[in-house]
Amino acid sequence: MQSQPVKRKMNSNDKIKDVKKAKGPSAFQKFLETKSVKDILSEKKQGSVLTLEHSMTVSTALKILKKHNYLSAPVVLAASVMDYDSGDFLGMLDASEILRKLCRETGIIDEMKKLEKKLNSDTLLEVFEQKFQKICEEFWTRKLIQVCGSDVTLLPTVYSSTDVKTLCQSMLFNTNGPVHRVALLQGSHVKAIVTQSDVMKFLYSHKKELGGVLSKKVSDLGLFDANKGVVCVTADTIALEAFHLMFEKKLSCVGVTDYDGKLIGNLSASDLRGLEVDRFTSLFRGTADFLKIAKALSRPYATILNAALNDLRALAIKKEDAFETLLDLVCKHRVHRAYIVDKDAKPLGIITLTDILSMLARM
Repeated sequence: MQSQPVKRKMNSNDKIKDVKKAKGPSAFQKFLETKSVKDILSEKKQGSVLTLEHSMTVSTALKILKKHNYLSAPVVLAASVMDYDSGDFLGMLDASEILRKLCRETGIIDEMKKLEKKLNSDTLLEVFEQKFQKICEEFWTRKLIQVCGSDVTLLPTVYSSTDVKTLCQSMLFNTNGPVHRVALLQGSHVKAIVTQSDVMKFLYSHKKELGGVLSKKVSDLGLFDANKGVVCVTADTIALEAFHLMFEKKLSCVGVTDYDGKLIGNLSASDLRGLEVDRFTSLFRGTADFLKIAKALSRPYATILNAALNDLRALAIKKEDAFETLLDLVCKHRVHRAYIVDKDAKPLGIITLTDILSMLARM
C-alpha cells in the first residue's frame, strides 16, 4: 500500500506566495515597486527636522519632545566641538531609550523589587518615590551624548529614488534588527526622516491602487500567528515593571488584561509621549492608572470591539477581518499595532507595523 504524502503546514511565506499567484494583488506588487520615498515625502507634512544638540541635558530634551508632541528626534553635534561643523548627525534619541538607560544604570528596578511586597502601603510608596527622585536627580542633568553613547540608534540611509518595497526592507533588515524610521542624509546632515507610520499613511491614501490584497484576511496574509501569543501584564502591574519587561524581551508593547485574561488596554513606548521629569513618578502607579494619565497627556485612541479599550489606548480586530479593515483602523486612529481577540476579548495575537512592512518586503 502506497503511503500518503505528509502535508506540510503553511507558513507566512507560503501565504505570501499564494497572494503573488492571485490576479488581484499584482497591482499591489506594482505599486510597491514603482512608488518611491520621494512620493511619500511629497505627501508628508514636513517642515524642518527637529533636532536635539548633543550637549543638551536629558531634562531639556524631554521638555522639547513634549513641546512638539514627539517621541524621538535626531541628536546632532553642537557647534564649536572639535572643529566639526554643527548639525552633524549622531543618531536618534527617544523617550523609551531614556527610560531603558535609566533603569539599567540606576538599578531602580532592583530597588523596587525589594519593596514590591510592601508597595500597597501609601507611606512606603511615597518613600520610594522620594528615593527614585534622588536616584534620578543626577541622571536628568546628563548630556545627551552621555546618555546615548554606543546605545544611540544609527539609522539606515535611503535615497529619495528608493522604491517603497526596498524602503520596507531597509527598515526590517538592519544589522541591529527592525527599525521604526530611516534617515535621508545630505552630507552628514539629516534632510528628512521616514517612519513606519509614514509608509502606512501613504498606503492608506492610495488604497484604490492596491488591488485585491485589500480583501484578503489578515490571517491569510501571514500577518497573524497564533503560536506567537501575546505578552501581557495585569492592570495593577506597576507601569515601570511593565516597561522593564518590554525592554528585557525586546518588545514594542505589552497587552494589559484584567484578572479574567480579557484585553483592556495596551502599553507601549508611545505612552511615554509628553512625560517630563516631574511626571516620571507616575510610572509607579498601576499600568491601568498610568495609561489614563498618559491618555490625558496625549491623544486618545479608539477601538471597535470593546468600548472599554478606548480608555486604555488599544485597538482590536478579528483574525477574519480583511487587510483593508486593519489598514483603515491603524491609519485612522494613528496606532502602531492591532490586537487579535476572540469573542471573549481575550488576546490571541498582535499585528504591528513591523509585521505589515515585513509582508510588504516579501511581496
